[in-house]
Amino acid sequence: MFAFQVATAVVAEEESNNQRRRTEYRGSILDHNIVNRNRKEGELRLYNDYFAENSKFTESQFQRRFRMSHRHFLRIANTVEAHNPYSNQRTDALGVPSLSYL
Repeated sequence: MFAFQVATAVVAEEESNNQRRRTEYRGSILDHNIVNRNRKEGELRLYNDYFAENSKFTESQFQRRFRMSHRHFLRIANTVEAHNPYSNQRTDALGVPSLSYL
């Protein structure tokens, strides 16, 4: 009788552990932590700093950072977007748009 109670307790504990693992499972890697990197905020900051009408940085600062003119960079980016469907902005399963080609 005592062995049956011990076995029942062990099985109950295992099921409890398995249930806890199932509820913590959120992706393809068990116990993987998801880090929110605020990518949309970074994209907006990049656009406002370099590509907006009243950008934070001047043309010479853009050239020093990217080693090409602002106009040349946009021409390359627009050509890549036009010829490579992978670079087009899409939405994911949740309806959140991906990052822009810039």
